[in-house]
Amino acid sequence: MSATEHRVGLIAATDLAALAGCRGLADWSLCPAGPHEFWLRVPAEDEEIFRKLPLLGRWTSTAAGSLVRDGRRVPEAVLPASGWQPSASYLTVTQPLRSTPGMPPPAITFHLETDDADHPADALLCTGEIFAAWVETAFSPRLECLRFACCEDGRTFVAGLPLPAVPGAGFHRLGRLWLPCGYRLPEHAWPELIEELLGLGRNRMAILHPDGSHEELDEENLVPATRAAVRTTRHGSPAIS
Repeated sequence: MSATEHRVGLIAATDLAALAGCRGLADWSLCPAGPHEFWLRVPAEDEEIFRKLPLLGRWTSTAAGSLVRDGRRVPEAVLPASGWQPSASYLTVTQPLRSTPGMPPPAITFHLETDDADHPADALLCTGEIFAAWVETAFSPRLECLRFACCEDGRTFVAGLPLPAVPGAGFHRLGRLWLPCGYRLPEHAWPELIEELLGLGRNRMAILHPDGSHEELDEENLVPATRAAVRTTRHGSPAIS
């Protein structure tokens, strides 16, 4: 493939958010292809990223602008010569509204997929009563490796290894995201993209749920799991929103 060739895709307007993580890449451009679709043109060297995008079709654009669909050899169309804009100009990202007490967290625009990979749990979401009872009887060395945060409804998020052997939902960490064990992100949803769509700051994390909802907490709100801290925090302000 020559340096003058590009990879070209057709993307639905509703899927443009999938390009948010690519806004910093050079020479990525979009051109309207209809009321609900766009042509996407990217440098050939970005093939690895390109093939993971949720596209309606994929082509190679020759130096002359002819489009050859993947898997074929004969050109079938010509790439538009005008109307191209940097992809970043179509990707306005806004900060999501934070949840307020009594309101469910906003739904994100994708659903997790089931995963057969055996990801060990790095964190646990359980009831506050169960965790508090375990803390009262656990040896101090078992507590030193754990951090926790409480939610307004009484649930407790515990991170660290080894985790307490109590009933709850296990999570594994991926960047600033916590995914439930047994689930993964869709192929086109990179962690950096989801972090940006959720408006996560450097120390802000998101706990994702299989139903498409999520909860957020600041990493600094995960405090050491001492007995005194557990007793105090359960009756204080929630750290998970």
